[in-house]
Amino acid sequence: MSVQRIDQGMATAAAELLPEHVDKELRTRCRHLRVMLNTAGLAATYAYLAAKSGSQTSLERAYRDVAESMRERLEDAGLLAGGRRMSHRQVLAELGAMSPARYARAGLEAATLAGWLARLADALYEPESRDGDDPADGAAATGRAGEQEPRR
Repeated sequence: MSVQRIDQGMATAAAELLPEHVDKELRTRCRHLRVMLNTAGLAATYAYLAAKSGSQTSLERAYRDVAESMRERLEDAGLLAGGRRMSHRQVLAELGAMSPARYARAGLEAATLAGWLARLADALYEPESRDGDDPADGAAATGRAGEQEPRR
């Protein structure tokens, strides 16, 4: 019998969701997902993902894939029966009918997945240019790695 930590499964699920190269917009959306879960809750966050889901752009596909993965994770955890076959409307109805304890556990599952998405999006992020527009890119502000901007 092998033992696997819960976060290992979440890391794997997040890695399967993200493309090999993450752009600035996708990284930002992944970072905000965790915040949205904490402030608005699981049902509202899932409704947002459902509304933004689509197949036209890479961002719409990313929202769709995250919503699908969230349904699958909740089903695998025994929190959402039939999640893979449920419509967005059915998932939202099921979330609304959950007991407070079950809803809290579902929210924790979703937040863990969102946390891994944010971490991996940061790790896979590749800026298009080093023009100093993103302070998270480190030395990009000066354009020279390892040098600090002079004090004035």
